[in-house]
Amino acid sequence: MKTIGIIPARYGSSRFPGKPLANICGKPMIWWVYNTLSQMREISETRVATDDERIFRCVSEFGGKAIMTGECASGTDRVAEACRDLDFDIVLNIQGDEPMVRPELIRKLLSAFDDEYVKMATLRRKIDNEMELRDPNIAKLIINNKEDAIYFSRSEIPYNRENADIIYYKHIGIYGYTRNFLFEFVSWPQSSLEKAECLEQLRVIENGYAIRTVETQFQSIGVDLPEHIKAVEKEMESMIK
Repeated sequence: MKTIGIIPARYGSSRFPGKPLANICGKPMIWWVYNTLSQMREISETRVATDDERIFRCVSEFGGKAIMTGECASGTDRVAEACRDLDFDIVLNIQGDEPMVRPELIRKLLSAFDDEYVKMATLRRKIDNEMELRDPNIAKLIINNKEDAIYFSRSEIPYNRENADIIYYKHIGIYGYTRNFLFEFVSWPQSSLEKAECLEQLRVIENGYAIRTVETQFQSIGVDLPEHIKAVEKEMESMIK
């Protein structure tokens, strides 16, 4: 199957304007994501999808490929607009604020499509500290016996009323979609739960479709706020050492 990678990147983040251009160890954040995807043999083409000329220019200057899009309601909508005329079987949606994304993480995601019935897939990781569990910036999820997602929330789920032995999972926000399913997904209106939680993947669940999840041990450090840059740089420096 032919796989392409699309990196949605917008400038106007309310909590961190200009985030994709933030300097991390001497390179713009978007470079780190693009560089990882573009070197993977499993991915035939990588592009940044943006609605901002500054990001488009930055990607072009470091030799990458970018596509200008209009205003989009979500990252998935931006991915769909960017790849509508491209040839592919599976498209990966890798957020531009994941500079620590690694090839092994992406390969984990792609492994979900070994099952011919999977139309959309994402990743999960066990939560190992109370801070992550309580943090509304970190999406949590619960799964069924097929490892398909039942629900995603910014709140702690499930509520452990009887103090049962529960494994809590955080969502690692990268996605894969089959071509036909992607365009079906973005044809649906935003759902009520999606609007309430500000989590676009809930649109899929509300429309009765499954999202396969794959567990990973990899600890990705996403950048939501300016102060997260230091944590990413510290982790990158430790990996070099």
